[in-house]
Amino acid sequence: MTSISNSWSSKAKNKPKNVFFRNSLLFLVWASIILSMSTLILSWIAIENDAAEKEGLHGGNKDNALDLRSPKKTRGKRKRPEKDEKPQHDSGISNNQIYQPTQKGKRLLTYKRFGGRLNNQLFQFITALQHAKVLKRTFVVPDEVREVEWTGMFDTSFGIWDLSSLNKAYDIDWTTAFSPNFEVPEECVLSPRDGAKLLKGGPKLWVEWDKKCPDIIDLAGNTGLLFCDGQHQFCGDAEAQEMAYDIYKHLKLSPSLLQYIPSKSKEFKDQGFDELAVHSRRAGEGGYSWELCIKGNKRTCSGHVDTADLGKYCDERTMKGNCAVWLDFDYQIKSKKFLKKKRDQYKFVLASDGTHDWSIDFDGQFIVANNTEWLLKIEKKAKERDVEGMAISTYAKSKLRGQKDLSKIKSTLDALSATLLDLFSLVDSKYLLGAYYSTLSLNACYFRGPDRMYDSNMCWMLMHPKSKYAISPPLKNSAHIDGDSKNMNDLPAALMSDVEHAFVRSNDGKFIAIDRYIIPYDILRSRKPRDLIGVVGDGEVPLTITTNELGDEMIEAGFTCSMGNQLDTRATVLLMKGDKTYEEHYFKRGEKYKTPFSTNGDRFRTLIIVCEELFFDKSLSRHPPLILKSPDSKFSLRIGSTFARQMKEGDNVKNPHGKQLVHCLNPVYGLTDPRWIIEYLEYHRAIGVSHVHIYNVNLHAPSVQQVLEVYRRQKFITRHDWSDNASKGYTTHVTYEHAKWAAQTDCAIRNRRIYDYALFSDIDEVAFGALPDGKLGPALDVCEKAKKNGGKVACSFNSNTVTSIYTKLNDEEEASMENKLLLERYTHVEADPHCPANCKCDGGNCTRKFHNGRQKYIANVGDIYIPPRPMWTHALSRDYDEMEKVMEVLPDEVMHVRHYQGHWYLNKNLLDTIDELERPLSPTIMNVVRKNIQTTPDLNAIYTTAKRSSVSQGIEWINPVDRPPKYHHDLL
Repeated sequence: MTSISNSWSSKAKNKPKNVFFRNSLLFLVWASIILSMSTLILSWIAIENDAAEKEGLHGGNKDNALDLRSPKKTRGKRKRPEKDEKPQHDSGISNNQIYQPTQKGKRLLTYKRFGGRLNNQLFQFITALQHAKVLKRTFVVPDEVREVEWTGMFDTSFGIWDLSSLNKAYDIDWTTAFSPNFEVPEECVLSPRDGAKLLKGGPKLWVEWDKKCPDIIDLAGNTGLLFCDGQHQFCGDAEAQEMAYDIYKHLKLSPSLLQYIPSKSKEFKDQGFDELAVHSRRAGEGGYSWELCIKGNKRTCSGHVDTADLGKYCDERTMKGNCAVWLDFDYQIKSKKFLKKKRDQYKFVLASDGTHDWSIDFDGQFIVANNTEWLLKIEKKAKERDVEGMAISTYAKSKLRGQKDLSKIKSTLDALSATLLDLFSLVDSKYLLGAYYSTLSLNACYFRGPDRMYDSNMCWMLMHPKSKYAISPPLKNSAHIDGDSKNMNDLPAALMSDVEHAFVRSNDGKFIAIDRYIIPYDILRSRKPRDLIGVVGDGEVPLTITTNELGDEMIEAGFTCSMGNQLDTRATVLLMKGDKTYEEHYFKRGEKYKTPFSTNGDRFRTLIIVCEELFFDKSLSRHPPLILKSPDSKFSLRIGSTFARQMKEGDNVKNPHGKQLVHCLNPVYGLTDPRWIIEYLEYHRAIGVSHVHIYNVNLHAPSVQQVLEVYRRQKFITRHDWSDNASKGYTTHVTYEHAKWAAQTDCAIRNRRIYDYALFSDIDEVAFGALPDGKLGPALDVCEKAKKNGGKVACSFNSNTVTSIYTKLNDEEEASMENKLLLERYTHVEADPHCPANCKCDGGNCTRKFHNGRQKYIANVGDIYIPPRPMWTHALSRDYDEMEKVMEVLPDEVMHVRHYQGHWYLNKNLLDTIDELERPLSPTIMNVVRKNIQTTPDLNAIYTTAKRSSVSQGIEWINPVDRPPKYHHDLL
């Protein structure tokens, strides 16, 4: 039997040529098949790419040009992932794979620094590096020329940054920008519009720019921060945005500086400070405008949150409270996991801009980074080497040229290192309570990374590269996202204000600074007024009062002013004048009151401190703290708050000669009936007031707060937080006078140059101008004429008591008042002033000047040749010899105030003995007031409700009494 194997072997041996032919044929067949399949595959890819190009993957898709992996858009509401579901990548070819540029030209990318604070510099740097990475170009870092541009990255000798990982991961050029021949052709400087569209345009657009600018592209020139789809969001598709996130992994502080962040300290974990990190920003940063911060927060939040969820995450209380988190701390934490039952249980790392004293409410509950030791080491290092040789950037060279130490750059180095320590302090804690509109919090979020974005109140909003809107945290783990209706009723009083004052106390507790100010003053009439740096405050400061050979008192401050690199400059103290000596009023009066501040009895300690030699640098977005300090350090005070400066708001209401009047309303205590404040504000607007500053001492009734909110929206009022809590008891304890004088002085300085005159009066005083309509234009004209002809800088006027407020009306009289305003209810005033309450009589001679007539006044605040001064109640000062020279006394027919108070008549049982005159307010003005209330729906609803529910139909602070028939004028 022959085996199969033998049989095959035999055949093979017999036909060798046929076998070779057949094998060759088979090989050719298989090769043809493989070649055909490869051709088909390549053709399919080419067809797909061509189709993709036609469909917009290379720039034609207007909605999302680059995000190849984004979910397709659907009509209607976007479906949200359930619970912790995260968006998934779609399969596809990335732009990084598609874009394969030819290596023609130098292929550089740079940008122009726009200044701004360090946080913005970092975001701009990373944005530019992201673009260079996507466009496969070398990133040329621009030189740092100005202080606001300095990041310390070039000047490696200072040991601020560790850039080794960054340089290893990216193609970065640190030298070309210093070349004298380095410049960008004009056609290669992108416009702001082109810069925002660049990454969205995709490979097709990038190729066009490669052809146009093969050597270098300037990313949108001097455009500032480059945001695209949302506030604080990087440009490009998911891949491009994730490239930006990756850069943060490589950008590191030097170990020598990083060791001073709180997470490197022993107590960080051992004592619970690792639970929470808080970024604190001043309310209304940028001139105390709350709206600036609130609008920024809303812009960020609404740009990233789906419309259906705005009420949950962007509600009014969250947006406003985030501008000053210390005022509403618990509510700003949005995770149940990190909430505490009591406020004093919180422990946290604090990164603060230095404008609020957190120790007031959270003493011992937070830790902060401290750069002092690091600065000392850098200064010591500089002394051991060539200081000038430490500089590489143009800015550092300009400061250190010819220097032997770091004094010229110390303040900048301090601010830079402090900001970086603040930034990196926010990274390591478990939960971040950040500021929505802040680029410091923004950078902190990106340093923490996408994996930790839900451990924050706001980081998750910023990072959603694969979807248009952010994927919100699971509801079951969220806190305080119930929306406006439930939580606005519990809104803290401070959040109902527009101005939060510093109220910083000295180390000995005897002096309180209200704020630091920019004070326009042109002492030389040079038409180029100086912006003086000053402080308004109250209390004891180190000073000596001497008398010169002419008998004039001289005040010498026993402390100096310092700010940044400007050290130990001269301080000038401006005291309030009285009828006695400065020595008497400042040191000796008011001893019975156990307080270091101004009091009744003419103790005048409300003062202005002027730091004449300090220079205010307008180019800085964040100014160093102002430090007042005595040589022995027994007196010291540090104010880091934003400078209070002149900001005009409100109507341009002018008298016929074009003069504008601001009303500085003295501190107001808790009102309960909204009708009076509505009528009061509408009335004063109708007679010529352009804007009103209201100093709210403590919380008013909710309806009154609603009224003030309406007028704030109209830009007619500015609300100051003058509360007991905000001032640490200063505005309410012991006496009322010091709170009034400080408020008046604050208001006068804030309105210098932007209004012509300021009216100073109380909430129970209604101004009344010349007949027939009672407007204030004629009074301003008289004041202006007195200034021009006699050098008068203010005008005072009498206070006339509205005595009819005390008449208790019967039912018939009440019925006749049904359709009348409160201001129309009281038509009769005292026929003659009561002495000594409203005048002073010596024998047969009576006078009503200044405090003798309870006078109030209008002061010129528009003329900056007039020196600033502390403001008294009844005149500019209590020094009547001076007041006779500088103040014009207006007759009643030109202007006076109607005083809706008369306790001196009531307490002395004189109400039935006085004569009254009928003096109603102008019917024309009353009709304007009524019409404005009725045509403003919010005000009309509040007013009508209050009228129905009011227990008393009259003004709330007066209890009327039964009076004889002759005082019931409507029945006579």
